[in-house]
Amino acid sequence: MVQRDRWLNLNGRWDFCANTEEFPGEWKPGEAWPSKKSKHITVPYPPGSQASGVSWSEPSSIVWYRCVFDVPDWTEPGLLLNIGASDYVTDVFINGHHVCCHIGGYSPIQCAIQDFVLDGDNQLIIQVTDTDSWQQPRGKQAGDTRWPIDYDPIVGIWQSVWLEPVQNNHVTSLFGQYSVAKQTLNLNLKLAKRHCGDVRVKLLDEGLVVATADGKFANRDEVLVSFEVDEPKLWSPQSPMLYGISVTVFDQEGDLCDRLTSYTGLREVRCDEGKMTLNGEPQYLKGVLDQGYFPGGWYAALHDDAYRQDIELTKAMGFNFARKHQKIEDPRYLYWADKLGLMLWAEMPAGRIFSAQLTQSLAEQWPQALIRDRGHPCIIGWVVFNESWGIWHQGERPAQRNLADALYYLTKSLDPTRPVIGNDGWEFSKGDIWAVHSYEQDEGGLAQCIDRLMDSPQSFVAEIGRPRKGALLGSDPRGLPLVLSECGGVGFVSAASGDIGEEPHFAYGDFATDDSEYLTVCSQMLHEIGEISQLDGFVWTQLTDVQQEVNGLLGFDRTPKAPIDQIKRLIDQVPYRSLAN
Repeated sequence: MVQRDRWLNLNGRWDFCANTEEFPGEWKPGEAWPSKKSKHITVPYPPGSQASGVSWSEPSSIVWYRCVFDVPDWTEPGLLLNIGASDYVTDVFINGHHVCCHIGGYSPIQCAIQDFVLDGDNQLIIQVTDTDSWQQPRGKQAGDTRWPIDYDPIVGIWQSVWLEPVQNNHVTSLFGQYSVAKQTLNLNLKLAKRHCGDVRVKLLDEGLVVATADGKFANRDEVLVSFEVDEPKLWSPQSPMLYGISVTVFDQEGDLCDRLTSYTGLREVRCDEGKMTLNGEPQYLKGVLDQGYFPGGWYAALHDDAYRQDIELTKAMGFNFARKHQKIEDPRYLYWADKLGLMLWAEMPAGRIFSAQLTQSLAEQWPQALIRDRGHPCIIGWVVFNESWGIWHQGERPAQRNLADALYYLTKSLDPTRPVIGNDGWEFSKGDIWAVHSYEQDEGGLAQCIDRLMDSPQSFVAEIGRPRKGALLGSDPRGLPLVLSECGGVGFVSAASGDIGEEPHFAYGDFATDDSEYLTVCSQMLHEIGEISQLDGFVWTQLTDVQQEVNGLLGFDRTPKAPIDQIKRLIDQVPYRSLAN
């Protein structure tokens, strides 16, 4: 969300090699690039995807990238190399010098490279290593074991790469906190390092300044500036108003340090008296589970229009909300969700083996992603864990429950403005919303499940390895908003399913044999969901088919399995009650 006037996009054709039988090769500092063993890849598409231009029968655990760049005639003393995301351990070399190492497949990478660049051509080499271990956060990428819900893994760069000139100190993030009652916007600005100087921030409506605020850095790297906004235009799915932000930072002598632009949405999300509200109005979340995989690019969409299309299709089917599942999405998707008005839950990808390594990885990587994305108004909740993945025994083992609770509080510390879902699915310990999963398809089954939980939160809701309770002992979430955050899962293989490979078809629920039966089953389930008075929303599984999973409303190529207008009629009718009840 931080934008400067000057930058250089490095996406495109790079040299590439990997340690596979098809094209073995490697590189070490000081060696010449192994040109005879290398191929070419199109960055930022992960190797193995069609758009990357690199195919292989078995993914490699080590890959190397190389490009040559010439720095434009920029006058700023600093130079940053940015990589949106790269999975999993990324080492960056400039002209043979190792300049940074980043661990994590989803958090942003930024390297200061000004001390290593030369006039003329510069050689950038990036080495990425990955494993199939479930001790690292990997979401739904298949690891050393593969569940029916896992997909083919990735390795390497999967978001954009660019250069950016900066001053010696510069803004790294912006985070707005808005109060509806006070009509006040508090804007947190974070710098790369401690600073003594001033900042001036302007709030703009279609280019016109509507408010100005000044702040002073007192030998700190953060400052909070406040605006009183007259006649505020609030952000919502119905009216996704975005204000522009202009930031100018000065040093103690009044000289310019940094200048940038950004945007924000004025909106307030709260959980009060058992209801989730947006700008003081109760919200019923009509959501869809979105895995974030794309034709051609797999983890990366081929272009911005693909991100926009997914959001437009989601809203066209009547949904006001999406749960981005087990993947921290590209910021370009978040931009279009901000602009088009789609509420989101952002979720940390899980590991599945509790260990010191997993604990440290989550504690380091989740805050990095959270700080990057917390300025987006579309995000109305953070999901830390899913279905106790990686903390399978938190009911009996205090260390695992402590991790879940600690990450809940860590998230609240970095962002007190949004609800946090500590463990989505079952075994609630800490959280602001009670999120429950149930794929019951028998008549009355969903309502009976919710009734059992409201009678006793320690009732069983699922059996994954062993019976799973709705809440752990000592926790009673019945006073919180209740969301059925996974449901549906109706399987249907249609012409829209496309080429889904040779693996057995998988769905969480029953299979429909034709489009008429498919719509009938979906209608019956949605009608039942709409009549469950305790619910404050639902999340339907899922937006698209992905590989063997055929419970999408759309095929993987985004072709609807049923007419969009018919799906929308079903979603529009939920809930069958007033939110005031």
